[in-house]
Amino acid sequence: MLFTTATGYALRALAALPEDGSYCLAKDLASSLELPGPYLAKILQGLVQADILESVRGPKGGFRLVRPAHRITVGEVVVALEGPNSMDGCVMGFPTCSGDHPCPLHDAWGAVKAQVASSMTEATIRDLQLMDLRNLKESKARNPEGKA
Repeated sequence: MLFTTATGYALRALAALPEDGSYCLAKDLASSLELPGPYLAKILQGLVQADILESVRGPKGGFRLVRPAHRITVGEVVVALEGPNSMDGCVMGFPTCSGDHPCPLHDAWGAVKAQVASSMTEATIRDLQLMDLRNLKESKARNPEGKA
C-alpha cells in the first residue's frame, strides 16, 4: 500500500458522505463502511482541521464536506493526512538517494511518483463516488437477488 490505512479510510468515508450536504455521524459512517468508529472519528477530525470537512456536535450534527465533492481532490486528502512530502525520499530507503547519487530504482520511482501525483490532483471525491456507484450497479447486475 502506497499510503497509510488512515488515508484509505478517509477516502472511503468522504466518498460515502451524503451528496445533499446533510451531516453524517462518524459512528454511522463507520458502521456502514465497517470501519473502527473511534479511529474513523479521529481521521475525520483531522480532515476538519485541514478544511476538507466541517463538523457540528449534537444529535443533528456530524460531518459534511466543506465544498462539493467535485472540488476536493484525492491529493488534498493525501496531503492533509500524509503530509506534503509523503512521496519524497528513496523508494529503497537509502538516506542519500538523489540525482547525483541515485539508487537502482531512482529514475523508475521518479516516473511513477510523477504519474501518481498527477492522478491525485485530477481525481476528486466525486470520481470516487461515481466509482462506488458503478461497482454497486455491477454487483447488483451479477447478483440481482442479493444472495452471496
